[in-house]
Amino acid sequence: MARTTETREDPAVRWAGYRAGVLVMDESVNRMGVSTAFDGENYTLVGVDGSATWQADVRSVRLATDTERQALRLAPRSAAR
Repeated sequence: MARTTETREDPAVRWAGYRAGVLVMDESVNRMGVSTAFDGENYTLVGVDGSATWQADVRSVRLATDTERQALRLAPRSAAR
């Protein structure tokens, strides 16, 4: 009997990036911004103060931590109840 193998796609391959409006940190320039677009390789970010727009490589972008959000007087991403 032949053994069949099922091919499973890596979930990271399907990942479509952070949605528009999410606060992220661009670690390549140590700057927070709001995601406005994602083309699969780069994010378009706008400064939290509405300043300049810049491009950030997907590998250098992460969600802002709760501590970083708190420094801007924003609520944490999720609150435990």
